[in-house]
Amino acid sequence: MKFVSLVTRIGLLAMAMILISVLSAEDVWADSSDEQPTTNGLADSLLNDWALPLLFVGVLMAASMIGAAYLIRDERRENLLWEFGGEEE
Repeated sequence: MKFVSLVTRIGLLAMAMILISVLSAEDVWADSSDEQPTTNGLADSLLNDWALPLLFVGVLMAASMIGAAYLIRDERRENLLWEFGGEEE
């Protein structure tokens, strides 16, 4: 388990270093756009270009929330008896 944690930390550190090196490159910021972003452009992009990925992410998040709610249930006998007001036999 410690090995997986170590690999995860090293991977996150490597990803952060790559992200910093890419964002600090001069080529990324060299060409600036003259047009300003608008809310109509954002809505058009979200509803036309990104509709399917947003739907997929929404379904994935809903499934993860249902899974989390299922996993935190406590079904030990004493808790079930207390919750439903029954007495132990």
